[in-house]
Amino acid sequence: MTDLEPAIPRAGGQPASSPPCVAGRRVTDLSAAAGGVVWLGVVAGTVGDVLPLSSPALYVGLAALVVVPLGLGVLESPRDATPLRAAYRSAAVGQFPAALALVAALVAPQGSLAAVALTIPWLGVTGAIALCGVGRLLDRGGGPLPELAVDAGLLYVPVAATFLCLHAAGVSLRFAPTIVLLTGVHFHYAGFALPLVVGLTGRHLAGSDGRFSATITGRATAATTVVVVAGILLIAIGITFSPLVEVVAVVAFTAGVVGFALRTLRDVVPTVARLPGLLLAVAALSLCWTMALALAFAYSSLPGTPSLVTIPEMIRWHGSVNAFGFALPALLAFRLLEA
Repeated sequence: MTDLEPAIPRAGGQPASSPPCVAGRRVTDLSAAAGGVVWLGVVAGTVGDVLPLSSPALYVGLAALVVVPLGLGVLESPRDATPLRAAYRSAAVGQFPAALALVAALVAPQGSLAAVALTIPWLGVTGAIALCGVGRLLDRGGGPLPELAVDAGLLYVPVAATFLCLHAAGVSLRFAPTIVLLTGVHFHYAGFALPLVVGLTGRHLAGSDGRFSATITGRATAATTVVVVAGILLIAIGITFSPLVEVVAVVAFTAGVVGFALRTLRDVVPTVARLPGLLLAVAALSLCWTMALALAFAYSSLPGTPSLVTIPEMIRWHGSVNAFGFALPALLAFRLLEA
């Protein structure tokens, strides 16, 4: 393994080293491409009833095999000879075999020792990703907001791995078993991909110092960034303890996400190359759709309210659009902008 790309500067003033490469190709790019092929093979196996995987399990597989390496690929590779650099390289290199093990864990009998053991590598990879988030945060000593959003995505992803480990062990806590698996799905997409995309988009909208302007639009963008980052945690608290808190958090979160999507459509899409711009436009419009469904589902959780959207409908329409309409196009767009 050799590093062939020159060091490049990054937003926030932090120098970056060349990412881990093989034959001149980034390991993360190779992992995402290979992961996509593997995921299509897994889907074919489920169609032929060879692999007993549910739709949520397939979304987990897509996240581990494709979304996470794409996300790692758009992050700066930290400076040489630092613990943060070692954590990044461990995550980038270990991600693909850990993702394969995670898919195997989803196929293994739930509650078996094998299923639990096969999730451990993914816990390790997401833990290394979280260490990158901690290191970035400490290195900067706080803000600016776009970088804090990126940090949040890195810090949230181990939550996904933890819930997948609980699912593999057959531990449902106080929830229905499917909710534990869906939480693992949620924190890969809403917990990892969304804050990461919000942070990367914020870099395009912020000034050279990484801060949003003091205009009304700039302050609104700053507010939506905070709401998105904090809302993920507040929604989880609401789901656990209070339907009312869940609804309030989802309303605020929806407003923040849709606001950021509209700002992306207006001020980012027209300023970038055509293909990345098209991908970002698809991602922004997809967010508006998925957040409307999330709002309807949260409302349905209140006592005495009609069921507007069921869990199976959320899995089909919210999950699929988040995966294929938002996460993949948005992360691919930012990777293309780096190329």
